[in-house]
Amino acid sequence: MDAGLRRELAEKARGGVRLSREDGVALYGSGDLAWLGGLAHEARVRRHGERGYFPTGADAGADPRTRRRPTRRAGTRWRRW
Repeated sequence: MDAGLRRELAEKARGGVRLSREDGVALYGSGDLAWLGGLAHEARVRRHGERGYFPTGADAGADPRTRRRPTRRAGTRWRRW
């Protein structure tokens, strides 16, 4: 991916413009996960801020077979960052 296309896609992502399928294919083929992860993090922070919730306790892990979130059983607390 050349620097011009990379800059154009970054401007679109930072501007909140919806990316096209071709843009997504170009991002997929970029090969630079650190740069792509940085763009994704910026978008997440812009939408949700620097906060997050995560479960703690015995049921903290999701079942990898079903990929379901843990239920709120006794012993599980939700903490906010």
